[in-house]
Amino acid sequence: MADDYGEPTNCLITGGCGFIGSNFINFIHEKWSKTKFVNYDKLTFGASTEHIEPRVIDGGRYTFIHADLLDQTTLNKALEENHIDTVIHFAAITHVDDSYADRIGTIQENIISTTTLLESIVNSSYKGVKRLVHISTDEIYGDSQESDTTPKSETTLPNPTNPYAASKAACELIIGAYYRSYKLPYVMVRMNNVYGPRQAYSKLIPKFTKLALEEKPYPLMGDGKHCRRVTQQGTVGEVYNIGTEFEMTNIDLTRKIHAIVNKLQERDQNDPKFTPIPDRPYHDRRYFIDFGKIKRAFGWECTTPFDEGLMETIQYYVKQHYKERATRTQA
Repeated sequence: MADDYGEPTNCLITGGCGFIGSNFINFIHEKWSKTKFVNYDKLTFGASTEHIEPRVIDGGRYTFIHADLLDQTTLNKALEENHIDTVIHFAAITHVDDSYADRIGTIQENIISTTTLLESIVNSSYKGVKRLVHISTDEIYGDSQESDTTPKSETTLPNPTNPYAASKAACELIIGAYYRSYKLPYVMVRMNNVYGPRQAYSKLIPKFTKLALEEKPYPLMGDGKHCRRVTQQGTVGEVYNIGTEFEMTNIDLTRKIHAIVNKLQERDQNDPKFTPIPDRPYHDRRYFIDFGKIKRAFGWECTTPFDEGLMETIQYYVKQHYKERATRTQA
């Protein structure tokens, strides 16, 4: 059973100008019709204030704070002056390749920023936060093999294989320690691969859509057969996996993107071309998780068929491509 927590009064969202955070704000703004939202973001790669829809910005219940979570003075002030009762923590470096390129930076950013946030919630003069929702990742479990038949559940021990996943696993352990030592009122979700509008162009679907529009070859790591699953309540101290049963290999997804873009551009269908590139030091083969717990607790399940969601997503990036090209032409 979930806690009878109800709708937040004042909600601070970290990383709310990024991909998932901005989509969440744009979605939840009307669902939580009386909640005031504070978007706390330092606007690094992939984040933009333009990701927040005008109806939200102009609705009288939205405030943006351009600041770093490591700036604890500003963070403490944001919590207290806005009477925050709920924090939803999206902010993180999330790209695995970037985490290999800047291992120390990724670990410092994700772990120390999260710990600074926890300190502001439990060990500052302001004691008004009643709920922290921490957005984690299924990558903390490590990969599964193609032959595996048992998915990884919330009780599976973490076994991260890259610096990004290790940093997120460390954040989970620190949150657990603050829960036990300081009664931190947290709920945690571990999400599968997510796709949609406003994602950074370093991610597969927006990156490959752009390459398809430009009729360029697609970079291929290894054999391309790495498989991915694509997709405020909760009990304090609990973890919930969020995912979908739909799976597709990277190479099959690339072929699908290639075909959709050809169709939208009214081109003849042809086979995609690939350019081999160096693989990651370790490339997770498959993420296979059990999300039965959240379905049993709340009836949650993915409701958008993948083909429908993929088409809508690619159409968004096609429009963005031509919009950006027109802007460059006018400059």
